[in-house]
Amino acid sequence: MDSLTLPEAFVVLLQRENGSYHSTCDHTGAAELGELVLQRRVSFTGKKIQVDDPSPSGVDWIDEAIAHLQRKAGPRGKPVAAATFIQSRRGARKRHCAALAERGLMRHEQRTALFIPYDKYFPHEETRNALIDELRSIARDERELDNRSALLAALVHATGLVHRFGFERAERKRLKEISKGEALGKAVEQVIAAATAVITTAAVTTTISAGSS
Repeated sequence: MDSLTLPEAFVVLLQRENGSYHSTCDHTGAAELGELVLQRRVSFTGKKIQVDDPSPSGVDWIDEAIAHLQRKAGPRGKPVAAATFIQSRRGARKRHCAALAERGLMRHEQRTALFIPYDKYFPHEETRNALIDELRSIARDERELDNRSALLAALVHATGLVHRFGFERAERKRLKEISKGEALGKAVEQVIAAATAVITTAAVTTTISAGSS
């Protein structure tokens, strides 16, 4: 599904068929961070993010994310903790859902409960199933990883989404290896392998923080 950005693919998987979503797995900010790495906008210094390309992208969420990182970095350009960035992007899911709805890859309904409006986003079934099939092929070593699929597979494991798709134990084990940046194959660049481990660790950290707050 190369036409989807990493956060778009992630939210397609995150949304349930009934229009709700797997709220405990919602770390769309981690997927956004992965996309920034893929686009060479940011890189890592240890477990912290530094901005490499602050030029305007023409994509609202990317420009907002880069501006946020620059503000956090301050005049000295100090690297920003990955977990801090992910926590700052808690409203990202709805933005990507809305963008997908405009492209026909989600169906949007606005409903009300006790006179309070809320949104339901129904994922495009064929697109969602194709992503799950792709992940299963990766988990079975039937498909070679590339930079983007390595990050997506890692995020699906680290956020717990893997448990929503009926994967076998051996398949989950393989995705766990990927989430640690291990055995990714020659097609995955070393910088992406390192970023994969940092991003998924940060996603798990924010999950624990949210659960204890």
